[in-house]
Formats: sequence, C-alpha cells, structure tokens
Amino acid sequence: MHRPWIGVTTKNTRESSSLGRAQSATETAYLHAVWRAGGLPVMLPNLPEAAPEFAERMDGILLTGGCDIDPARYGASLHPRTGPVDPLRDAFEFALVEAARAQGKPILGICRGSQVLAVAFGAVLCQHLPDITELTHDSDAPPPARAHPVRLDPPPDLLALLHAHGVGEVLEVNSYHHQAVSRRADLPLGLQAIAEAPDGVVEAFLWRSTSGMIGALAIQWHPELLFEDDPRHLWPFRWLVEAAQGAR
Repeated sequence: MHRPWIGVTTKNTRESSSLGRAQSATETAYLHAVWRAGGLPVMLPNLPEAAPEFAERMDGILLTGGCDIDPARYGASLHPRTGPVDPLRDAFEFALVEAARAQGKPILGICRGSQVLAVAFGAVLCQHLPDITELTHDSDAPPPARAHPVRLDPPPDLLALLHAHGVGEVLEVNSYHHQAVSRRADLPLGLQAIAEAPDGVVEAFLWRSTSGMIGALAIQWHPELLFEDDPRHLWPFRWLVEAAQGAR
C-alpha cells in the first residue's frame, strides 16, 4: 500500500529568520514524524491561490508551528506581546483549512496549527497567557524537556489509538507557546476539548465532520520534538496517517 501524501505547511523565509529556540528548528522533525507514522510528507509553499489544489492532491494536511496569527482574524486588537505575524502564511493556511474541510481531508494542527484550526472554527485566542495564568507555557527548556502535564479526556474512537501507544490519562508535554484557547468554555460549538493543562488552558481539541468522523485534531504542544525520546507522542501523526488512508 502506498503511503498517503501529507501536505506539511512551512514558514516563510522572513518568519524563519525572526523566530528562535524550538520554533525555528522543528520543520525537519515534522517530516520525520509523518514518515515514521507511515505517511509521505510533502512541504507546501505559502500560495493562497493554490490552496484548493493542494488540498485536492494531498490525502491529509499538517499545520505546523510558527508565528502568531493576526488577531484581526478573530476580531481582536493587537496585544503588545503579539507578533510577529505573517499575513501571507495566514491567508494560505486559512484557505487550506477551508479547502481541506470541503474536500473531506483530515487536518492535524500543532501549536500555531492548533490555533489556526481554533480560529477557523470561530474561536478567539488569548494573545498572551501570562496575563491569565502563572503556569509556564512558553518554556525556555530545550526539547525533549517537559514543561507540564496535560490531562486527556479522549472520545471512545480515539481510545484504541492512544492505548496502542501507551498513552494514559496524564501525559507530560513540552510547551513553546504564549497564545491558546484559554479554557474549554471558549471553544466554539462543534469543537470538543480532549486535553487540558492544570490551569485549564485547552491543550488539544477535535472537530467532527457531518459523517461523525474526526476531521480535524489540534495539539497545542510539540509532539514532533518528543516522539524520538518517547514514542507515545507519535500518536497524533498516526491518527493523521490513518485518517488520510481512510479519506482516499
């Protein structure tokens, strides 16, 4: 059986040069994670006009980490600690989500990617988590260091996958973000929280298509930087690959 093609979003050159720490060093890790999970990673350039064709050609989509989303996308003013933003990448990824949803292609969002999914479905982000919590989400510790635990509350159709990877109710994760959906109640109707940090910040959520299948999965931490050290963290990529195979 051929590996499903997984379209992987990428940073623009300007964004790559302005970001530090783990954010500027993860693209290769995403590709290795997709490959290890059984997919064929394909890097996608930021071409908004090509988003429908990319979605059509790919079997699944991976939205990667990176810079903050322009808060105008969710009707908010710019927070002093928000930035930099990349309008071209925003335009491409939101168009890609819209096209993939319309075509029934599964989407996995990681860190910024999870925030893109949240906003695409109508959520408003907390632009700077230190304003509302003392828990460290934007850690200085290099991977594979862990920052905090998350408590998982998965639906029955994810349990078998999680159990197969040895994932229990609590998972220690890394954390390199200062924005997120701040609490379960802030998720729009149709999104289901499946993991939270101890302070209530949403760490993972999912969306179901009209068929009832999970069509999008959002993960706020960086499993691509952890799976080599701890294979349990490969499970989101396995979900994407298996869902992409089913979408063919």
